[in-house]
Amino acid sequence: MNDLDRRIQEALRGVDGGEALAREPNIAEELLGTFRTRRRWLHAVPFVFSFVFLAVAVWSGFRFVEADAPREQLLWGGVCLLGMLFVGFIKVYFWLEIQTNRVMRELKRVELLFLQRGK
Repeated sequence: MNDLDRRIQEALRGVDGGEALAREPNIAEELLGTFRTRRRWLHAVPFVFSFVFLAVAVWSGFRFVEADAPREQLLWGGVCLLGMLFVGFIKVYFWLEIQTNRVMRELKRVELLFLQRGK
């Protein structure tokens, strides 16, 4: 944390209702924060699909190990790779949403400070 962040947090602690904005959430709180927005259904669908694709990847990984023919191994290995790629893409989507929430939180902090300084 740099000096500017520290000064903003100290100023927020002196403002009514600023204590909640001064606190930094952990990663679990940030992930759950994506489900507290107006578009929570839009975030729930990829979250569920990530578990589906993970299950497909694990299942096809076991089938890959059990396959005897090279053609079958290529098939199941490809399915496993695609499943893991989809899980990775969904994780990137959630990281982008978390970053958007972080930027919005910082903007609210600065906006609150400007409003308090203007009074």
